[in-house]
Amino acid sequence: MLKSKTWQFTAILMLISDWSQCIKSQEFTVDPPENVGIDDPGHLGPLYIHWTAPASLTNLTACSMRYHLEYFNTYQSRWTVIRTVRTWYRAQFDLEKEVRVRISTLLKGACTNGTELKSPFTEMILPPNNTGPVGSRVQGFGCVFYQKEFMECTWETGLEEPAHSQYSLYFWHREMEQAEECPQYIHSNGVRTGCKFTEESLSEFSDFNMCINSSSPKVVLRSAFFSLQIQNYVKPAAIETVHLEASPDRRLQVQWDLPNERIPRHCLEYEVEAREEGVGGQPLLQRNVTNEMMLTSLSMDGAQRKCFRVRSRMHHYCADRGFWSDWSCWSCHSDTESDAVVGCAVVIGIIISMLILSLFGWALWRKWKARDGEMMPFGPLHKLMEYSKGVSARSHFNKTRENQ
Repeated sequence: MLKSKTWQFTAILMLISDWSQCIKSQEFTVDPPENVGIDDPGHLGPLYIHWTAPASLTNLTACSMRYHLEYFNTYQSRWTVIRTVRTWYRAQFDLEKEVRVRISTLLKGACTNGTELKSPFTEMILPPNNTGPVGSRVQGFGCVFYQKEFMECTWETGLEEPAHSQYSLYFWHREMEQAEECPQYIHSNGVRTGCKFTEESLSEFSDFNMCINSSSPKVVLRSAFFSLQIQNYVKPAAIETVHLEASPDRRLQVQWDLPNERIPRHCLEYEVEAREEGVGGQPLLQRNVTNEMMLTSLSMDGAQRKCFRVRSRMHHYCADRGFWSDWSCWSCHSDTESDAVVGCAVVIGIIISMLILSLFGWALWRKWKARDGEMMPFGPLHKLMEYSKGVSARSHFNKTRENQ
């Protein structure tokens, strides 16, 4: 009974101690970061977020301090959370939309009795870069990275584009110090409607940021910002040649040759489209996707003519997405060609069989001759030799009688 009361008393003391420590930690307040700022280095998307530690905690040594940063990711429409001990962070933003950032201080250690305390948020909002009429912004923007050799980005003029205005494109990626203007513009009826990038000005697997603005002597026009990763916009070259080879079992083997380009072979997948044409019916289309550079087609039974074409695109091993190449030309094989192949195969088989039997007979004849030392009678050839021997004997007898 005494031990039970002692244990209860010890538990009460521990609860009182924990409660008092909790009260002390709650009395300790944590201030948010100070001097929060957002700088634009001119890279058409990345912004530099920076802050300083709260002045009330600069001399604190009994606790560790870090920061809880949140920013609204407009590309994914959700908040992104970062916890760091640094006093700066770099993030990518869509500059056509509102930039929202909030940050708080996290404190933990002996000064808080091991409890992590969090300060209120300090929030900062930057308005979007939306000067100019909405209809003056370019539309229909898109990019294609052709064979990983060059990229073309094109656009259409805005609905409220004033006359005599001119578009300009600027771009930046991580291998550049500052943004640069388009190296080669694409024109349509004297108006800039696109930009061509050479391989030297491109960088894969990084944000490729672009800004298209336009100048007009009358009004300020709205700028458009775009960010993409160019390996997701590759379009391979069209496959030039498709080979068809028929087998005796009436199957077709489809093979194709890749054009000379810089895309590794393992980074491509292929779509094969087959078209069967039967008697008195509509053509039947079939499609198959494969990672190999060949495909064995099903039997041609019931089809008088079978045609194939192939196209390719980047495999998901090497890119998140990509464009299909243009289709190759149709390559066709008819049922009569298959019958001819089968007939040729049968004839060739018969000829080979006859040759084998002749060689076997010749080998037996040679073996018999070597064993008996004389030629084995063998049909017409033996009769011809016997006749020759008779003629020689009669000639020799006649010469002997003349000499006598």
